[in-house]
Amino acid sequence: FTLSQVALNDTIMVFAFAPIVALLLGLSAITVPWDTLVLSVGLYIVVPVVFAQLWRKRTLGSGGEPALQKLLGRLQPVSLIALLTTLVLLFAFQGEHIIDQPFVIVLLAVPILIQVYFNSGLAYLLNRKVGSAHCVAAPSALIGASNFFELAVA
Repeated sequence: FTLSQVALNDTIMVFAFAPIVALLLGLSAITVPWDTLVLSVGLYIVVPVVFAQLWRKRTLGSGGEPALQKLLGRLQPVSLIALLTTLVLLFAFQGEHIIDQPFVIVLLAVPILIQVYFNSGLAYLLNRKVGSAHCVAAPSALIGASNFFELAVA
């Protein structure tokens, strides 16, 4: 279930990310060329997904499911470190703006937090209502909330 939800999430991001970012930036009178937005989608969504699928297929072909599980175990700490590094670098490069404009940061953070809590709560409740177990409903809610984090970072 979670894998299909992540796949759907990635598919939506491929087609919806650039238009949503263009709309939000346009509301702020910030112009970003469409080719830049499309390049961003290609580099940060399409290329990693294609690379991961090719690597998965190759690993399964050469060593089967045990080899894939071993690889995933080795990559888990790397993915956590990469995510934390991304966050640290993001805030490091934007640190001056954060310090200079704390009220703007609060104005951005509050609606994003409300939206994340609302969407993840709604996803969890709807999953439970249709009979999904907690072990399915909780990841579902977190995956739904992650979309908004990605858009907030953008």
